Amino acid sequence: MSMEELGIVHKRVEATLAAVMRFHLTKREEIPGVLQELAAAIPEGFITGSPFIHIQGFSSYTEGFAAEAGFPVTQLVERGPIRSRTVPAREVLALMHQGSPETVRETKLKLYGFARQCTLISDEYSREVYVAWPDPAGPIEAQFVIHNWNRLLAANLERVLGIAGREAVMQGTDALGIESASAERFAWAKGAMQCLDSQASEVQKYDIVSSCAHFFPAELLEKLQRVYAEAIRNSTEPLAAVDAVLAFMETDPAWNEPEHRRDGHAIYQTKKPADPEAFAKALNDDERRAAACFCPIIRTRLKDGMPITYCYCGAGWFRQQWETVTGKPVAMMEVVRSVLKGDLICEFATHLAEEL
Repeated sequence: MSMEELGIVHKRVEATLAAVMRFHLTKREEIPGVLQELAAAIPEGFITGSPFIHIQGFSSYTEGFAAEAGFPVTQLVERGPIRSRTVPAREVLALMHQGSPETVRETKLKLYGFARQCTLISDEYSREVYVAWPDPAGPIEAQFVIHNWNRLLAANLERVLGIAGREAVMQGTDALGIESASAERFAWAKGAMQCLDSQASEVQKYDIVSSCAHFFPAELLEKLQRVYAEAIRNSTEPLAAVDAVLAFMETDPAWNEPEHRRDGHAIYQTKKPADPEAFAKALNDDERRAAACFCPIIRTRLKDGMPITYCYCGAGWFRQQWETVTGKPVAMMEVVRSVLKGDLICEFATHLAEEL
């Protein structure tokens, strides 16, 4: 079915100042109470629109989800667990849920199923807007937050290679739309990476493509920052602080990658399979590689070839971690193993700056 037939709308949500509160979401019945608590703490006249909930795709919780409730506001609110931040503009697919709040998951499955059919990439959270607030039983707008990889690629191409470099690599991107076929997206991405390989050095390619990665959840990065800062205060030895962060990762469920190690200034990390169940049940290596790959555009087309440059996007996930932790730019990212190379799993090496 088409987007129109499903009732799905593609739109841009503008940046807005919001009063937000993080919480641990264990069941949907908790949401009205959280929104009421937040609304009661915001001064009268500050709220300018409908509340929203952001639900993270992964977190440190073994049960439930890390979530954030928010109201758009006219002025800063800082009170107890409530803080203010500018929620950045985002591009979404939206589908209105008209039934009981308890069945909103069915609407979200329909929305995400359409996005999966179109091989669209999401950010690491979903979004719900309570458009009839304060009526808890009113319509809920479910939103699939699009990670606009092509837009990020264009911006980073211009930053590193200039306008001419951007225009050379991005040729043909205007022909791609929300409902473009998966094969079209793959063909364009492959051509773009082949062009980039001819236009840029290895360091430039790393910088451009790794800057297009999914945005790592801020709450988790803040945890790593605190561990690193505490270790630095205790030892003043940066690499010992890096080891403290790696040790913390082994204890926190948010970092459930199967393996990580440090060798000098290089940190080696492997990615768990995107679909662990399918990986375990795979009958052959081709099926294992498809289950391991996180990218919806290429996971079913691994045999069709894609320049390894594309994997710098996956490397960018780890780049964000270590640049945030150390406060220093990463010297380089290395694709050690990749399903695009024929490996069964993906492994990346983060080469930290010599002077931490």
